[in-house]
Amino acid sequence: MHLKTWFSSAGIAVALFIAGAGWGLAFDKAKLDTFLTTNACKYCDLTGADLSGRDMRGADLENARLGEVNLSGSDLSALAMEKRTQPANLESANLRGADLSNANLAKAAAARAYLREANLTGANLSGADLSHANLQDANLTNATLDGARLEDAKFCRTLMPDGSTNDSGC
Repeated sequence: MHLKTWFSSAGIAVALFIAGAGWGLAFDKAKLDTFLTTNACKYCDLTGADLSGRDMRGADLENARLGEVNLSGSDLSALAMEKRTQPANLESANLRGADLSNANLAKAAAARAYLREANLTGANLSGADLSHANLQDANLTNATLDGARLEDAKFCRTLMPDGSTNDSGC
């Protein structure tokens, strides 16, 4: 190969590598800032964001990608609005591997949520809709599930609130 051609090819490879380096970034900071301002992020990607300890009552995260997000200690419970309750909307959200330990998810709408490998230790899921949710390999140790809807939820190697393992969906 001619030296000039090699440097040209190498330059393209370096440019592609540098351009591709952004692929490792999990979320768009502008989307995160918008979510923090509006409390809504439908169909957006917040993968890997640190949202721990935040007041996110009534958040709308329908179909959002939230894999590996840190929501530990966050409040995603219902938000009282004009004599009605608006729950956090996590329907079909991808929360794979998310840290939701001690999060308040009371009355959250999380039908079809992908919670595989999620840490829900000590989470309040009272009255939450988890129907059709994937809870495979999730940790629900000491979580509160009073009144939670679990119809057709997938359990496999799931640690339940009492410490037992639920393999009913394997």
